[in-house]
Amino acid sequence: MEIRGFIPVADYPEPIVMAKSEESLSNDFYVCHCDDVKLEEILETIGDRKFISVDEVKHTTRLGMGACRGKRCIKRLKTTLMGSGISIVGEPTPRAPLSNQISMGELYPRNVHENIITLKSRRKITKVKVLVAGGGIAGSALFRYLAEEGLQPAMINYGRGASWRNIAGGRPNFSIPELSEIAVKNLEIFRDLHKLKNIDFRPINYVTFAHDEEMYRSLEASIAWSDARMIEPSSFSNEISPFINPGLKNTYKAALITSNCWQATPGKVVDLLRQIGEEKGGSVYEDCKLLNIYKDGDKYVVITQDHEKNFLEFHCDHFINAMGPDGHKYAKQLGIETGHYGVRHQAFITRRLPMLGVNGSPLPMIIDRRRYKGFVAVYGQQLAETGQIIGCASPMFDPQEADKNLKINTLEFMEIASEVFVNWIPKLSSVGFQAVWSGYYVEPRMILDTDLGLFLGLRGQGYMLGQYLAKLYVDKLVGNQVPVYFDRLTMKGDGLLEKAFK
Repeated sequence: MEIRGFIPVADYPEPIVMAKSEESLSNDFYVCHCDDVKLEEILETIGDRKFISVDEVKHTTRLGMGACRGKRCIKRLKTTLMGSGISIVGEPTPRAPLSNQISMGELYPRNVHENIITLKSRRKITKVKVLVAGGGIAGSALFRYLAEEGLQPAMINYGRGASWRNIAGGRPNFSIPELSEIAVKNLEIFRDLHKLKNIDFRPINYVTFAHDEEMYRSLEASIAWSDARMIEPSSFSNEISPFINPGLKNTYKAALITSNCWQATPGKVVDLLRQIGEEKGGSVYEDCKLLNIYKDGDKYVVITQDHEKNFLEFHCDHFINAMGPDGHKYAKQLGIETGHYGVRHQAFITRRLPMLGVNGSPLPMIIDRRRYKGFVAVYGQQLAETGQIIGCASPMFDPQEADKNLKINTLEFMEIASEVFVNWIPKLSSVGFQAVWSGYYVEPRMILDTDLGLFLGLRGQGYMLGQYLAKLYVDKLVGNQVPVYFDRLTMKGDGLLEKAFK
């Protein structure tokens, strides 16, 4: 335990004599190792003061301005001065990139792309014609139709997107005829899927309340391209629910009942789409995270990591970004600025209930589109399989949601959902929430562009529109004829932006 080192005998044949050294050694105490800031310098700066702010020390001595951004040296300084009667107060202003080193080329587009080096023994290169990133209903539908075209696609998915947690309903009730047409085509796809395998498909009605003249006129105009009819408040109990609040006549002028609406279990739908794609020659890589993407000539190089932490490198002719709220991040890696941002969209589900609709049927999808208490839409329906009511609320000001933790429910949502649903059906006041959750909408518009490989921004309408849009995307990709309005969904188009019936 007393040994401090070894001296080769051959190098020192004579016994070694230890003697006191006269050489003076520096005893400087460096508090900040990144910028070589000494304790003596800091004490000189502090002078006779008994306390000093972190930012004062930082901006006078450069302590905390190095690569670690103060993560080590500020704690070291506080500990060192703890017994001296000098207090370091406050916290430093946070500054990126903390301990991460970022090159300018990562922030400014360049021709030379970064190479991610992985262990060759664990790296696997896979060549595919088409790679779909994102396994929600949009990505899974793309995967299916690409496989049916014989393109043998690969699909990577990481996490569980909004498609697994939506409220299971679809409607053709839009203020834009083209969107209504897409929804009707989407309904036909759901019917066909149910013939292949049970997805809990069920036709339902969609009830939209008219709270003012402007909404009434918008709903009335949509009848021209929808299977719909307007009813008066006196008919609410006969047409919507025998348990409906008779006092709603003071809140709503009328209601539009739209047919050709539907419900189906989201997980069963997504799973079936993937099964079809795999049967037709496609491959699914679940729990596979996209790390980096760049172009090498006319090919895409996609670096991923699977659930076993192995790196997979895909080389493909066509890359389709269907990653929902994360899609804009990876579009940037290819030099594409989508302008998208995530919007919190909250939902709830109740315990099981008796059927609340007319003649023992499930309560239809009901929606209130008032601008009320920070929300522009509160809506929900009753699931035929369980009797549970599932509902949502859309925020009034989308950009205000973009900087929040979108995975956490808010008290405001719980309050607005309770108020609106209990006002609709007073008996629900005794019904408890079984679960609440928060997901994402992607705003402000849809971008479906085969040249750029984008299938993003479905604005929470993926369940209603996604499958038919995926079919159109694949048709366009392989050279089949598509409707004229599909070009409006490209980056250069207007995105078929729905405003009245958002």
